[in-house]
Amino acid sequence: MDISLFAIILFFISFFGVLFSNNIIKSIISVLIMQTATVLFWLTLNVNDAAPEAPIIYDPALLNDIQSIADPVPQSATITAIIIGFAVSAIVITMFNAMCRQYGTADWETMERLATGGAKV
Repeated sequence: MDISLFAIILFFISFFGVLFSNNIIKSIISVLIMQTATVLFWLTLNVNDAAPEAPIIYDPALLNDIQSIADPVPQSATITAIIIGFAVSAIVITMFNAMCRQYGTADWETMERLATGGAKV
């Protein structure tokens, strides 16, 4: 199986985990797996056996052979996705910690009922 296809399948499996999970911790883990699948997909876009070299060019003769140079755009998008992933992870875990302290549960439905003024179970 191609690695990019695996990344797409992993993304959608974790997407369904976010949609159909009642537990907030499982939803957070699914979001983190989605971020990992996105980074894996971006990394597989730049796999090119004909271009193993970095885009740093020391020899001016290589400028004519553009096929031997790797594309830096997926690499920069990957590092951006990693940084955004760390930020989203930190924010989501902080929000979960605050909600868990306030409502005392990790269940979406129970937390929604408590937030709207329902009775505590």
